[in-house]
Amino acid sequence: MSEYEFVAKEILQIDELLADNFIFKSIHENLEGAFVTFINEESNEERMLHIKMADTRKYFSSKLLEQLSS
Repeated sequence: MSEYEFVAKEILQIDELLADNFIFKSIHENLEGAFVTFINEESNEERMLHIKMADTRKYFSSKLLEQLSS
């Protein structure tokens, strides 16, 4: 899989969770990437994504800022 396809797949996973009313709960970063935990406040369901690509980390950072400003 090319880098572009990998980033697109990670972004799609984030967008699907956000579309399903999940919000960011926590983010833990290390040398292997970022572990992002989402929570659906209605059902209390949690999901975790392992984000490996730097471009995807930039993307979720912008989405997190959107969440914090609303």
